Amino acid sequence: MSRLSISSSGHPLKQLFRYLLVGGVATLSHYILFLLLLGPLPALLASLLGAALGTWVAYLGNKRWTFPPVGTTRNTQALRFCLVAAGYNLGNALLMLCLLALYPDSPLSMQMLSTLCLTLGSYWINRTWTFKNEVA
Repeated sequence: MSRLSISSSGHPLKQLFRYLLVGGVATLSHYILFLLLLGPLPALLASLLGAALGTWVAYLGNKRWTFPPVGTTRNTQALRFCLVAAGYNLGNALLMLCLLALYPDSPLSMQMLSTLCLTLGSYWINRTWTFKNEVA
């Protein structure tokens, strides 16, 4: 059984910092495309296209910078990342429904709390499952 070496970015706090930076860039790309498409397209379609771009930016940034591969890896990372992103978005919707039922006058605070909880959870899932650098 061979052991994989930990890459230079393998420290969990360093990875978390990079994960948060990549997420910020992905969120920014989502909002920029959303705002550009908001006039010519319906808001929901603009949001979905922005979310798709943000997911792709997050995947590429995390694959190449946050969790770079060590050796040859399997090609299931994109699918895994999309599953985690879908779970994140579903979790956000459900958590926001619950939080807003409790605190309807604080939507921004509830969104910030939801984002914090889900971001840390998705970081852990992506670190331990999506980008775990399995040898092919």
